[in-house]
Amino acid sequence: MSIMIEQVSTAALKQQLCHYLGLARQGKEVLITSHKRIVARLLGEDESRTRLPLREPTKPLSAIMDIGGFSFKGDPLKDMEKERGER
Repeated sequence: MSIMIEQVSTAALKQQLCHYLGLARQGKEVLITSHKRIVARLLGEDESRTRLPLREPTKPLSAIMDIGGFSFKGDPLKDMEKERGER
């Protein structure tokens, strides 16, 4: 499979961002240039890749609270699970 490549300056990218995002969604690679030098690459999300796996914590929550500087109202892990369930 060959990948189509588009090249765009940062100024043109700012003006036509939706267009170039659409190209990336279609599987085209967009090279972003500044002063005729490539500074970034825009690629669409690869469906075959999955999100990073969640790992079990290696330390208990109490170890984090002992560090100080944190003020949790309730259990932050339960809040996170609830928030993820709402997505």
